[in-house]
Amino acid sequence: MSGARALAAALAVALSACVAPVALDGPAVSERPAPVPDWIAQRYGEADDGRRVELAPGASLAIALRAPGAAGAGWIVTWMPSHLALTGRSSGPVWPAGAPGAVVATPPVWQVFVVEARALGEGTVDVELRGADGAVLRRFVLRVAVRSG
Repeated sequence: MSGARALAAALAVALSACVAPVALDGPAVSERPAPVPDWIAQRYGEADDGRRVELAPGASLAIALRAPGAAGAGWIVTWMPSHLALTGRSSGPVWPAGAPGAVVATPPVWQVFVVEARALGEGTVDVELRGADGAVLRRFVLRVAVRSG
């Protein structure tokens, strides 16, 4: 009986090495970079939530966030002080075409917001992920100080 148990254990180990776990929240491939314009050096994402950053007048930053591919869900800027201006938006796929996981669920997309410093001041850029029904699913806040020299 102990030989049968050893054989069963060895078989289970061998089979587990052949079967990769399936992740529904992302593929096992590299993500595509967010479509941020090349000229923008300051780039922030979900890991930077709550961060305080500094910009010089006339400089820009980009906020790149993943949005679920579900219809009607997406990020929107809900607050920005008057010394900052939203000067651009772009979006693009997070995963390459035909990536695993895209078959299981609608793949996520990048949403990029370009913010320009127009005058000296401090404040927050508040962004919310809203569902199709308008419900707030997540919030992202970047604290921005515009300072000269």
